[in-house]
Amino acid sequence: MATSIAKLQSIVPNSFQPMALSYVFNSMVKLAGTAGIRIESLTHTNARVSLQNKKKIQNHIGGLHACSMALAAESATGILIGMNVRDTHLPLIKSMKVDFVRRCEGNINVEASITEDDYKRIHEEEKGEVLVKCTVIDESGKEPIKADMLWAWIPKQRRSKL
Repeated sequence: MATSIAKLQSIVPNSFQPMALSYVFNSMVKLAGTAGIRIESLTHTNARVSLQNKKKIQNHIGGLHACSMALAAESATGILIGMNVRDTHLPLIKSMKVDFVRRCEGNINVEASITEDDYKRIHEEEKGEVLVKCTVIDESGKEPIKADMLWAWIPKQRRSKL
C-alpha cells in the first residue's frame, strides 16, 4: 500500500489527490466505499478523512450511526499506518477504543496523526505497535466520539524456525 500511495501522490496533481486516494482506498476497503469515506489529505504523519451524513449510514434519529463514526476513525488511522508500513509488512488493528460522548450533528471530519518518533519506529522496527489518536469533529464543531486505535505491524512472511 505504501508504494501505491507514494506513486499516486507523485503522479496525480494535488487538486485531484483527494479523489484519487479515496478511490484507491475505497476499492481496497469495501465497507469504506459503501459508507462513502473521503480522504481529504494524507502525509506521512497526518491523515484527514470526512464522512457525509447520508441516509444509508444514519441511525434511527437521523444522525450518523455509531458504527459509521467508528469506521471513519478506523479508516483515518488505518490509511495513515498503511501508508507508512513497508510493503513487506502487514498493518493490523489490535484494538479500537471509542467513547460516544454526544449526539452527532451532520457530517464529520476525522484527523489522525502520529509523531515523528512513531514514524521512525514503523520504518525501522521489524514488528511493533503504535497507539494512534484521532479527533472526530461534527458540523457543530464538537466531538461526538473520542477514539484511540492500537495498530500493529508484522512481517508478511514469518521467519522459519531452524
